[in-house]
Amino acid sequence: ITDVSGVSVGHADLRTVDLCTGVTAVVPYPKEIAERKLFIGSFAVDGGQEMSGLQVAEDFGTFSSPIVFAPAPAVGQIYEGMIRNGLERDPGLTTVAGWPPVVVGIDDTDWNDAALVHSTMAQTHVAEALANARGGMVSTGNAGIGGGLQAFGFKGGIGTASRRAEAYTLGVLAAVNGGQAGELRLSGYPLPRGSLSNGPQSFAVVVATDAPLIPLQLERLAGRAALGLARTGLWSPRTRAGLVIAFSTTGIVQDEPQGPVVDLHLVGEESLYALFVSAAFAAEEAVFDALLQAEAIEGLDVLPQTGWPEAVRRFWREG
Repeated sequence: ITDVSGVSVGHADLRTVDLCTGVTAVVPYPKEIAERKLFIGSFAVDGGQEMSGLQVAEDFGTFSSPIVFAPAPAVGQIYEGMIRNGLERDPGLTTVAGWPPVVVGIDDTDWNDAALVHSTMAQTHVAEALANARGGMVSTGNAGIGGGLQAFGFKGGIGTASRRAEAYTLGVLAAVNGGQAGELRLSGYPLPRGSLSNGPQSFAVVVATDAPLIPLQLERLAGRAALGLARTGLWSPRTRAGLVIAFSTTGIVQDEPQGPVVDLHLVGEESLYALFVSAAFAAEEAVFDALLQAEAIEGLDVLPQTGWPEAVRRFWREG
C-alpha cells in the first residue's frame, strides 16, 4: 500500500505471556502536513458499524484521520488516543486535521482474552503505531493487529499488495481474520484445510490509490476489492463483520479555494475499470501475503510448512 505516494504504515505490538495483539495504522498523507482531507468510500457487510467516524465519512465523503485497526475490546482506548493525537495537531478538532478518528475494531478473541486486552491496551499503543509509520517496505504477517488473527483454519495476519492501473497506483492492506477452514481458494482452486477451529469472521481492508476519485467512485472501488476477497473465500455468507475502506490521495485539489467553490479531479468512467480489476486482484494477493508471512504463536499454527505453501508461492508469483 505504501507504493501509493505519501501513504505510510505503522504498527505497535502488544506481546505478553497471555496476549498477542497490537495496533496497525495507515497514515494517508505525509505526517508533516498539518491539514488535509481526502475523499473516502466504503463497502461493508454490516453497514460499516465496526468503524468509528462512519457518519462523517458518509455525509461529507471525506476524512483526515489515520485509519487504525485495533482489537475490538480496545477500540475505546485507541479512539481516545486518536483524539489526543488530533488535539495535538489542532485544538479545535477540525475535519481537516484528524477529526473524527477512524478506528476499525477487529475481533481477535479467538486467541486473546477480551477482558485482558481491554485492561492492558493503552492510548500509548496508537501513539507508538503513528510514530512508527513509514513508507517503503511494510511489516506484514504478525505485525500489529496481525498478532492474534486466524483465517481458514490457519494463522492469519496483515497482508499487502499493489498494482499499476494505467497511469495510477493502487495498494491494499488487509487484516486477514476469518474464512472457514477448508474454504480457502486460489484462482478458484481449493487448498488444503487448516487445522485450527473457525474463529471470529471479522476482517478489514484499506485500499489506497493516487487516481483522482470522488466518494461514489471510491465506494464502487471498495466493492470491487470485496470481490477479490470473495475469490479467496474470506468474504463469504458467514462473514460477521467485513469492511473495505477506499481513499484517494488526489481527488481533492489541495490549493486554497478561491471563493465558495472547491476544485476536484476525477477519472472518467472508462478508466475506472482498470482500477476495479486492480483492486480485486490486489485484495486477493494481500490475503495470501498475510497467510504466507504469518508466523506461529502458541495455540495458533501457521500454514503447513511442507507441500502446498511453496507451490502456492510459485503459482502466485509465476502465474
